[in-house]
Amino acid sequence: MKSNFYTSLILAGLLFSSSGAFSQGKFAISATVAPFYGHSKTVAEVILPDSYSSGTLTTQIWKSELSSKGYWVGLNGRYSFAEKWSASTGLWFSYAKMKQSGTSSRSHNFSIPVFVNFQPSERKFSPYFSAGALWNFGTTSRVNIPDIGTVTFKSDRNTSRISPTVGAGVIYHFAKHLSLIAQPTFSYAIPPSAINTKAYQLGLNVQLMLKL
Repeated sequence: MKSNFYTSLILAGLLFSSSGAFSQGKFAISATVAPFYGHSKTVAEVILPDSYSSGTLTTQIWKSELSSKGYWVGLNGRYSFAEKWSASTGLWFSYAKMKQSGTSSRSHNFSIPVFVNFQPSERKFSPYFSAGALWNFGTTSRVNIPDIGTVTFKSDRNTSRISPTVGAGVIYHFAKHLSLIAQPTFSYAIPPSAINTKAYQLGLNVQLMLKL
């Protein structure tokens, strides 16, 4: 996990720092703001002491369904490798809040986005499509439980979560080197093994992009 993380950061750093190595107009940087709505549903088997029989264990089905609201912010680098195609990566930070049955929680994590983008035309206003994945890591959650207080949970350093993501929107070139991208997006989180969880996010990815 650590080696993959450092490798990804090095690749992202090279992409950001070596714009002079690319031909004019092929490299761009952008800032991202992306509010989102998330929903997750988990079903798990839990082994608990049987309240009717001392010393006996019983298996119960535990279900949880949560909704969250939050946002992503981050920086990206984009390289156009063909007339209509480009690849982008960067580093994003997310913050989310959830509330259910008197229990509230908030969480944050970092993610490395990797996308392939398709732009049909170079006109001032054009459709813009993206497909790829978010590599999420380092999640920290704080849960406020009534009569107990705030409990902090941190994800294991050896676990990561991949979220395949697609987006379809528009790009607007409002200046010679400045563009605005707006894309509704859909992400589905691939859960860790042995956990029956279905989780997705609906978002609006807005980017201010500067061509170099």
